[in-house]
Amino acid sequence: MSIRVGFAKCDIAPALGCPMSGYSSRDHGATAIEDSLEACVLALQNEQTTMALVCTDLIGIDEDTVADVRQRATEATGLAPEQIMICGSHTHFGPSLKPSGYMTDELNAAVSEDYRLNLVDSIAGAIAEACNKLQPAVVGYGSGRAGGISFNRRPVDMTERKAVMHLTMEPDRAVVASLEGAKLADYWPREGHMGPRLTPPLAALDGLSAGLVDNEVPVLRVDTKDGQPLATLISFACHAVVGSEDQYAISADYPGQARWAFEQVIGGPMLFAAGCAGDQVPTWRYGNSRQRVGRALGCQAAKTWQEIQELSDDVPLACMSRQVKLPLPADFPTVAEAQKELDAIADKNSSEYRSKSHRFTHVEKVWSRDPVQHEMWAARIGDMGIICTPGETLVEIGIQMKQRSPFPFTSVISIANGDTGYLCTDNAIKEGGYEPGEGYNPSGPGTEKVLVENGLEMLKELHGGE
Repeated sequence: MSIRVGFAKCDIAPALGCPMSGYSSRDHGATAIEDSLEACVLALQNEQTTMALVCTDLIGIDEDTVADVRQRATEATGLAPEQIMICGSHTHFGPSLKPSGYMTDELNAAVSEDYRLNLVDSIAGAIAEACNKLQPAVVGYGSGRAGGISFNRRPVDMTERKAVMHLTMEPDRAVVASLEGAKLADYWPREGHMGPRLTPPLAALDGLSAGLVDNEVPVLRVDTKDGQPLATLISFACHAVVGSEDQYAISADYPGQARWAFEQVIGGPMLFAAGCAGDQVPTWRYGNSRQRVGRALGCQAAKTWQEIQELSDDVPLACMSRQVKLPLPADFPTVAEAQKELDAIADKNSSEYRSKSHRFTHVEKVWSRDPVQHEMWAARIGDMGIICTPGETLVEIGIQMKQRSPFPFTSVISIANGDTGYLCTDNAIKEGGYEPGEGYNPSGPGTEKVLVENGLEMLKELHGGE
């Protein structure tokens, strides 16, 4: 089972003036490029199979664009579509690939289909390049902790049993929420079934209870046969929303700074994938916080890389894809109902109209799929299992899969092969708040069970049925 690995990357930075994804408050296109956007490809092959993992500096990548990239890459490499995984870092400072309901009509009109098609060609070309550069390699695995740089934005009022959203916090409070939330995760027993999900009321949070934090940094290390760093894959659960003083500057946000720091120390490239970051946000925002958060993460990944001593070329490989049906909320509107709500708003330039327009866009997208199914993707790379979900997945879902995974090392990657919106736990749906409260959110009760059960089934099948 000797493994061969290839790495390639391409620049995916858009032109200035492009509409940007992430915030409805923007009223014009990008005016600067703070740092480059990349798509990085890791191709792996042995006697069993070949696969390509693609990590992009995009807020997400829609199903149509995923299908287009896969088709082009299949034509160029012979890989089957299900042998290719494409994920987004979830940066809120990248380009919009398609019109969106939360953007103004002027911005939607400026979305460039030419850019999207060029993006498809560039990523497919990078996949082909990585496959053409396959060489003998050795692989190792590790897991580190990047403590204190992310927190759960869904603290709960235990009296009302309701989430009290804190999209941002003062750093001293955020650090408390981060550290206390990470302690909770430590109490989830390996091979057990869940654990505590909320702290006792904390004085530092005005009596609110902090939620779980996943600060693990799974590391897949790949070296050449002669011991040179070839590529490293990490995942981390935190929204890429650190930002800067310029909200109109294109940026990879903290993942770009994590790559920079890692590569300065190790001397080889790093791929970044978003973990289950649906409710995980950065402790520090604005100013030089991108460097603070990103470089702390990159240095932790480099430390873990250095601690990986056992590398092998005898690496089993396998991957698989599965369509799963996610339950909708009982009150999820029909297209006609969403259109009626939109038509009832007189001021077409209002924030309310944009919110309802965004809702309509998602409702229309959901009902265009019959049945309403989405892709989960999984892979085995030796002792590491990888499971991918198609939307912004809340952290408890990812921790459950890690807790019960048959692999010594497990990376749960979100926003992969599509972007369904928020994927919530049943408890989060009961507690309300931003993620389950959006009217277009397709995540109903039972979503958690579907994702966890299917994810574990796929991991166990790849592990050999154990």
